[in-house]
Order: sequence, then C-alpha cells, then structure tokens
Amino acid sequence: MSTRRVLGRVLVHSVAALSFGAIDAPAQAQSCDAGSVAQPASFDLTVRPALAEDVDPADDVVEINLTAREAVWGFGIGSSTAVWTYNSVIPGPMIEAEVGDTLIVNFCNDLPRETTVHWHGVETPANMDGSNLAQLTVEPGGTFRYEFPLLHAGTFWYHPHVRPNVEVERGLYGALIVRDPASDALHGLPQREHVFIVDDLLMDPDGQIPEPFTGTREQVALEQLNGREGNLQLLNGIRRPDLTLEQGVPHRIRVINVANARFMRLSVPDHPFWRIGGDQGLLEEPIEVPPAAVTPGGGLPLPGGRHPSDPDPTTGLLLTPGERADILFFPLANEDGAPLHFEWHDTQRGRHSVDFLPDGTVALAHNVPDGTRASELYATILLTGEATDTEFEPPTALRRIEAIDATGAPALPLVMGHTFPDWQTGEVTFFIQEPGKPFPMLTPEDVHTVRAGGIYVWEVKNLTGGHHNFHTHGFGFQHIETEFVDLDFPDDPDRNFVEPASHLENKDTFLIKRRPGTVPGRSFSISRLAVTFDDTGREGQVSASGKVPTATRSGGWLAHCHILEHSGNGMMTFFQIVDIFSDGFESGDFSAWALGPRTMGGNAAAEHTRETHP
Repeated sequence: MSTRRVLGRVLVHSVAALSFGAIDAPAQAQSCDAGSVAQPASFDLTVRPALAEDVDPADDVVEINLTAREAVWGFGIGSSTAVWTYNSVIPGPMIEAEVGDTLIVNFCNDLPRETTVHWHGVETPANMDGSNLAQLTVEPGGTFRYEFPLLHAGTFWYHPHVRPNVEVERGLYGALIVRDPASDALHGLPQREHVFIVDDLLMDPDGQIPEPFTGTREQVALEQLNGREGNLQLLNGIRRPDLTLEQGVPHRIRVINVANARFMRLSVPDHPFWRIGGDQGLLEEPIEVPPAAVTPGGGLPLPGGRHPSDPDPTTGLLLTPGERADILFFPLANEDGAPLHFEWHDTQRGRHSVDFLPDGTVALAHNVPDGTRASELYATILLTGEATDTEFEPPTALRRIEAIDATGAPALPLVMGHTFPDWQTGEVTFFIQEPGKPFPMLTPEDVHTVRAGGIYVWEVKNLTGGHHNFHTHGFGFQHIETEFVDLDFPDDPDRNFVEPASHLENKDTFLIKRRPGTVPGRSFSISRLAVTFDDTGREGQVSASGKVPTATRSGGWLAHCHILEHSGNGMMTFFQIVDIFSDGFESGDFSAWALGPRTMGGNAAAEHTRETHP
C-alpha cells in the first residue's frame, strides 16, 4: 500500500474543524452520500484544502463520494454567504492520486439545478469528460459514476460545465493532483508541497454573491466584455490568510487559477519563482520568473498607500483563468523581519469601456485602468526556522517532452470575436467557430471533424482588442507561434511580426493575445497550436460527434475561451472525432472513413493549409 494511502486512512475526517468552513447547510437528500473529507495534518489547517476520502482499499484505485450541495460559508470576513459546495467545503475536497490509478467518483447532485463535473485538463474517455456535451446533465437528486484511468501526472481541477460562470462562482471547484513519485524523486523535487487555489469573488454589500448580468445596461455590458472580476481575494477559500512556511528550504507550490475572469499575475517581492511545470505536468527545465514590482517599487505598501503594478509582462507568474503552474519557491526572511506578501499584480489585458450614445449606437474603447491597478494582497507568509545564506539551485533538467511534428499538418481555424453591446440591454454575443455564430447556433456541419491519432494545428484568430484564452477538452497541445497582423500598417514591424513559442510545453489552456491594431477585421492575432488527437490509454473511447449526448454516447469535445462570461455567452465550439477502427471496422459502418464538409486528413503528408499573410 502506497504512502498516500496510509496517510489517507489515519487523517481525522472532519468538516466542523475547519474554522472558516461550512456554518450551516440544508438537509441532505437521502439518496446522496454526504462525501467525507479528511482534515490535513499540517500547513495551517484552515488554509490547506480538505482532502477527499478514498473509500476503496485497493492500492491502484482512488474512489471518492462527491456531493454538490448548498451551504453557508464564511470566507474569513466575519459574515456568512450562501454558496454551492462539493462535500460542504470550499474549495471542494482535493483528490490525490498517482499515475496509473483508476479514479472513481460517485457523484450526487443535491443542488436545486442540474449540473455535471468536468475534469479540467484530464485525458478521459469521451463520455467521462463531464461537459454538457459529453453526458446528459445530472438533475437534482440524480447521480453519475465517473470512472477513468489517470494517464499523466499533473495539476488538474474539477468544476461544473453547466452555467459554469454561475456555478464555479458560487464555489464549485476543487483540485485533482496526479503524482509520479518516481519522477519527482529522480529530479529531487521538494517534499514540502502546497496547493494554492486562487480565486476572486464578487460580493454585494450584504455579503452575498449577486446573480450575473444584473444592473444597468452599462454594468451588464462591462461584465460580459471584461468578465466578472471580484472584490474578494481568496486563497483556498479564505480571504488573505496567514500561511506558515519554513525559510531557507525549497517549497513546491501548485497554483490553480479558478477565477471566472481574473488574470492572476502573482509574485512575492524580492523572491523569484522557478516554474517547473504547468497544465500538463513538468517542463523540460525550470524557468526563472522574476518578481513583479509596484511603482514606486518594492513590495506591497501599507494599507491606504497602495501603488499601481509595474506593467512589465516578463515579471510575475501569469495564469489566465483555468491555467495552472507548478513552481519552486525558496523563502528568505526580510532584513527587518517583516512577513512576506503573496501578491496579485495587474496586467494589460485589454479591458473595455463602453458608451451608450444618444443616437442609438454603442462605442467601445479601452479608457479604463488596464495593467495599472493597485497590487492586492492574497496571503501573508510567516516564516519559521533559522535564517540562512544558502542560495537555492533548482534542478537543471526535468523531463524530455516530445515535440509534435506539425510540418504539413492541416489547420483547424477558429475566429474569436464579439458583437457590440445591445443598445437596449447591454447584452453581448461572442463567437469562436466563425464570425456571427455563437455556440447555440452551431451545428455539427459547422464544426471541425478530425481523425483519432491525427496531427493538426489549431489556428486561433483573435479579432478583438482584448486578451482571451483557449481551452480544449480531452487533448492538450503545444504552442508553435503567435502571428500579429495589422493590414493598415503592413510595413510596421511593431504591428506585424511573429512571436515564436518561448519554450516547449504541453498545455490545455493558453493565452490568446489581443490584436496589435485598432480596427476590427483589419488587425488580428493568430495563435498556432500543434495537437495530436492521441487515444493512447483510451483506445476506442475518444470518438465523439454531434451536439446532443445520449445515455450511451458522448456528443463532441468542447473548445472555448475560459473567461467564463465569454464562453457562457457564445465563445465556445465543439469538435468531432472519428476513429476509423472503432467507428468503422467494429461497427461495420464504413461511413466513418468518409470526410465530412469540415473534416481534414490529419497526417504528415496532408496539404499544408495554414493561413499566412505578407
């Protein structure tokens, strides 16, 4: 039996012991298991995420009971908030497993509305992905059994995929950590490991979470255009907690951005991070991340004297919504003995301003603070142990990542954009598959169909003046390059250039940068991402087609912006996968061999179809 199994059995199962936890909750439905959690043995019991209880004694199976239910939660702010939770805690219980384990989640919905559980970043069978296309939604009082092998190590998370901008905001999210102990030991990675789930929450004056898209038409438009950014900073469900770390020794911190829309640019003054991994596991070698600063510089000023963040994009750890990072941190005491600050810093992301004009038109601009907002405190780090002059040296190499050879691979073009706000309501419509077609309008004939095992290149064009990001379900990708184009200034090298990938990394959530110019349609960026629709470890289980799942077959795989207000308003599409073996030979239906209207071959000899510009 592995070490984590033994530890999981000896921990005390308690929710009430979490002092910032559930205060009260409605009665539990008889059909639902409440889902036990285990209180961590160290690292400030009120801060570290609760652990899911493994109810299966087998060494290679992790089985948990997970119930979504209403509760009332205290975020450390002295008041109670009506929330939705997994197993009555925020974040939901952290699931820990190892590569090769089978994960079984007995899910019960004790909420008043339908929901699902999506496994963000995990390569699952099509019908286990948990999206609203992968399965029929779980109705109130209903249950669903998720079961799939864990094929890769990494920092993943889980959340609903039905109205996620509402359900995630209310508290439905949790971490899934899949470890490879042999690899970690081989590279000498620290055993002091922590999980930081960072979020922001929009609270009304009564300490409650308001419904989305309410208020004036200006407020509706801005929340949809910029996404919902909150006024309550949370680390592991607590507002500005105190953390205790031993100084002079390396710590491994897995960071997960679960915010609806906030771009998390994170830093500790005068302390670099070393990023050793991200969405899909370890990098090839550590990347040093210099600390962000404020202007005038040097850390977070005292309350009432905050300063704007330095907008230098090369400093601070930047995570878009849904992204994760695996970092090494070597804390050293300040000369004056003051605690360290784990801070958020603003970044230039292209926030919109809106003006509803008397003539019935709407003007969009960027006349709002963008990259210049004051830094914000997410946690205070209290140091223990003896001071040291020892300098930290991170590992020199981590693992070898096989680059996807996308030479000649067919392109899968997508176009990100949105309409102007409606003059009467402020409502904005977003799209990603093609201009003017939000997700509700898409049909299977509109979207891409690919072959299992094929190599392709996502070409994600951003027509807008704001950053987005791009998340695909079930399959990671590798960034090749991002091209910036301004057709009105074709000879300007600052507006027309190609930015190659800075390093090789397997991703599932990626920043899609804004256009370099000002005129929609005349300026855009194109991010190219190589993907192999690999079914290794789930052979015959990745085929997916159509927009409506059944009880036995998944609809298509989703791809979308993970700014949840954008995807919820149309910036989402799906792709279909044809497996010529499982869909052809085994079924006797050889129509799977035929290419549909938007299907591409997906082999190295295929015609090169990438979009290029002079």
